[in-house]
Amino acid sequence: MSGAPTPAPRLPASGEVHIPVRAAAAEEEPEAPLLKRAPLTFALIASNVAVFVVQVALGGLGSIAFMPAWVLLAVGANNVNATLYENRYETLLTACFVHGSLLHIAFNMVALRQIGPFVERAVGVGRMAPLYVLSGIAASLGSTFYGWQSAVQRVSVGASGAICGLVGAALVIGYRVEGKSSPIMRAMARWLASLFALGLIVSYILKLGGASVSFDNAAHAAGALAGASIAAAWRRDDSYSKSTTIWIVVLCASTVIGAGVRVARYTLTDPFAMLSVDDRVQYATHHIDIGHCAEARIAISSLKHLAPRAPEVALVEQNYRHRCELR
Repeated sequence: MSGAPTPAPRLPASGEVHIPVRAAAAEEEPEAPLLKRAPLTFALIASNVAVFVVQVALGGLGSIAFMPAWVLLAVGANNVNATLYENRYETLLTACFVHGSLLHIAFNMVALRQIGPFVERAVGVGRMAPLYVLSGIAASLGSTFYGWQSAVQRVSVGASGAICGLVGAALVIGYRVEGKSSPIMRAMARWLASLFALGLIVSYILKLGGASVSFDNAAHAAGALAGASIAAAWRRDDSYSKSTTIWIVVLCASTVIGAGVRVARYTLTDPFAMLSVDDRVQYATHHIDIGHCAEARIAISSLKHLAPRAPEVALVEQNYRHRCELR
């Protein structure tokens, strides 16, 4: 069977414009939303934002720029004295979800958004969940130890310590996969170095300005070291089953929720839970001055628990004996 004759090519007529036709380029598929690509990272960001919304609800719109100390303590900030002397160990974890301002949480959530998905895809949810929780606790412990040895009143908040744990883990992952020439390892090392340098500079400027806040480089260092140590202990080519991953995530989530419930219980039942050492000194002094000795005695007792080495406590107690016991 013969085929149909092929038509002869036609030249364009005078005045006719020849327009070449090209095949349409294949459209790139849009990037999947964060919830699908990195559900744990999405959940962590959502949790931090939810806690900050609660903080603003307590402190008012003015607290967006600078969160009052009582609000920070109410939602679980790590008050070094309370952690050590009032057994408020739950705040070692809850402090990782508390932030001091809109700028503070924005910076941390951008960093988490950039680093979290990489670590989550590289090691899986079952490893990243305990990595984040343990790095956050280690960061708070580092901050607590620094505050204890320097004998200063110190309140620590922020997700940056836990995020530094992710950075430390990413640094180890990059080294184990690609060696010293790993671009990931170099990028994470630069990120950490920049963070510490920025912290030193900003803390120095704030100190010159008389501010009482500063970058918590002790927490950053402890978090990064913890994250790197945890990642170094992981065995390559070893993955968790789906059921094991679910149980690990449930355990981590339950630990965080349990710590939050304990904070809420203290805030709702202990009248001094939201008061710092200075606030309790003022409270006790005020009630001594107006003759409410029973209330002053309770405040002094809380002070002796919170800051047993503080000289202010002895002065308030002496004032109490003079005004209440000897009259």
